[in-house]
Amino acid sequence: MAHGGSWDTSGGLGQVSLEQVTLTLLRGPFTARTWRGFASLLLSLLAGAYYFLVTVVALAAAALTRAATPPRLRAGKATSGAVRLPASLARFDRWRLRRLNGRDIGERAPLPPPRVAVYHLVRLPAAAALVMCCYIWWVNSGSLALLPLIPTQADIAFFYIQLGHVALTPGGVAVGVIFGIVFLFVGAQVLRATAALDAALAHALLGESRASVEIARLTQARALAVEAAENERRRIERDLHDSFQPHLVSLAAEIGLAIARFDRDPASARSILGQAHKDAKAVLVDLRGVIRGLHPPVLDEHGLDAALSGLVIGCPVPVAIDVSLIRRPDSTREAIAYFVAAESITNITKHANARKAAVTITDSSGPLTITVEDDGQGGARAEPGGGLAGLRARVAAVDGTLTVISPPGGPTRVEAVLP
Repeated sequence: MAHGGSWDTSGGLGQVSLEQVTLTLLRGPFTARTWRGFASLLLSLLAGAYYFLVTVVALAAAALTRAATPPRLRAGKATSGAVRLPASLARFDRWRLRRLNGRDIGERAPLPPPRVAVYHLVRLPAAAALVMCCYIWWVNSGSLALLPLIPTQADIAFFYIQLGHVALTPGGVAVGVIFGIVFLFVGAQVLRATAALDAALAHALLGESRASVEIARLTQARALAVEAAENERRRIERDLHDSFQPHLVSLAAEIGLAIARFDRDPASARSILGQAHKDAKAVLVDLRGVIRGLHPPVLDEHGLDAALSGLVIGCPVPVAIDVSLIRRPDSTREAIAYFVAAESITNITKHANARKAAVTITDSSGPLTITVEDDGQGGARAEPGGGLAGLRARVAAVDGTLTVISPPGGPTRVEAVLP
């Protein structure tokens, strides 16, 4: 429905004005995208003829070799080599589509070679048909645009439809020229469309299959999970070695010194014990931080609400906990939710300079959603090797997503969604 000179597409694509459509048609023949598409389509036809011939010869040679080989000696090597050859030839088409069509179809996709051979066999007739469509369109459009050069009485064919012996009047010539010019400009869009169809065929047969994409995703998720576990182990080892061990050695020395002075200098011994008491509290604080990275028994026994409530006791930043679950999640997702909240609280305590924070965990919309917010200084980033990167790896291991919104100056919002 028209509103103020624009068209309402009513399909979620917004409004496209008549001026925009006209400008697109007028600029079509003069844009680099159009001529890159033309070059890609022409290269597809020329390369398709060569690759078609190479593929047919390779497959025919493999078939003859196999037929001439006794059954007991057949190992399938000839046929395997014949289908691997088209796979190596497909690298050119991936390059062509990436440079000329701006379309990356997955150069490292683990494709089965027979699928690539099928592409080389199908692509030639498809590219020839697309080029013929463009040729017919442009030749007929050009013929209309050049009607003034045609005799006033001539046999005319339009799109291979014989119109017979037609007498061209000045009015008919003018109308034909107008239509011819319009068709020439529309021809640029026809050229783009045929190039897009050629690219779509390549993407369908040379692009990543759903299985390969899923395998790559699962492989990446597993690698991220292993990396996160390894980083967590190293962090715990580093904390135990660099933090607790020196503190405990110092604490033992202070207590020993107090015992040695207890009889002859009780006041000095009492002072030393007081300092040892403070050091013991500091060690407990550090220990609580390390425990946040471990799986607490209370999580298995009483769930997220109890585990997180115990976690924030004594936290220097007030943290509001809101756990609202329709059903208790499985142990894996429950543990991931706990670690997301625990690591986020640790970051808030150490880096955010926040006055308050809130943790919300719910499954009311379906997936388990963990949201941690604070009013601190912001600037949080999921840097490689950091805590947030480790959380992202944990979440990705169960097909989840982790979003960090932390503009400079705050506030910060960390949201994990576990399907």
